[in-house]
Formats: sequence, C-alpha cells, structure tokens
Amino acid sequence: MSKFVRVKTEVRDLTVVKQVLDELSLRYAENQRYTHRWSGFSGEVPLVVEVKGVKFAFRNTAEERCEVIGDDMQMAVVQPYLNAIYQRYAYHKVRSEVERAGFTLVEEETGADRVIRMTVRRWS
Repeated sequence: MSKFVRVKTEVRDLTVVKQVLDELSLRYAENQRYTHRWSGFSGEVPLVVEVKGVKFAFRNTAEERCEVIGDDMQMAVVQPYLNAIYQRYAYHKVRSEVERAGFTLVEEETGADRVIRMTVRRWS
C-alpha cells in the first residue's frame, strides 16, 4: 500500500522553482488542492507538478523552506525530475548571489558528469 511522504529540501524560493519548471517544460499548477487518496491528506499547496501522469507538490514549512509531498510508490518516477529541479534551482540561486555580490560570470561548463562548473570574476 502506498504511503504519503514528505521530503525536506533546501528550496526556499518558489518563484525560482516556477522558473525552473518552465525551463524543464514540466507542467504545474499554482495554488491547487493536492490530495493523497490513500492517506486521506488533502490540502491547498502553492505548486502541484505533474510528470508522466504522476503528481507531486511543493508546500511551505514553518522553517521557511519547502518540502515535496507525494506518494512513496511514485517517487521512483519523480526522483529524476526532482534531481533536475534541485540542480537548476541551485544554479539560479548561485547565479543571482554571484551577481548580487558584484561578480561576473566568465565561463560556464557542464561536464559529462552533468556537473556545472562556473568561473566568476570581480574587478576591484
């Protein structure tokens, strides 16, 4: 039997998550009701994402972070998409912090291992 799961994340900015979902061409709906039929959980969430017929959601926590909620038996389908979302989210957060600190992106490279390497510089 499937179970309702909550996955803690370091995601804090849902605006960036929406930008990432658009980049990855993933379907999502804002301010929707997410229902897990086996556990009885039903609640309003900021983002419901659907991939390959599977739905999962992002919701805010008291610690000002987001958590991913969904069905444990569907997480195998969802996990590769979550990994891509987390990577692009981190990329955008690093880029914005680098720019805010006065650095300029000089070079960016994505290796065969799909690790993104950035070289930044600040002239003083």
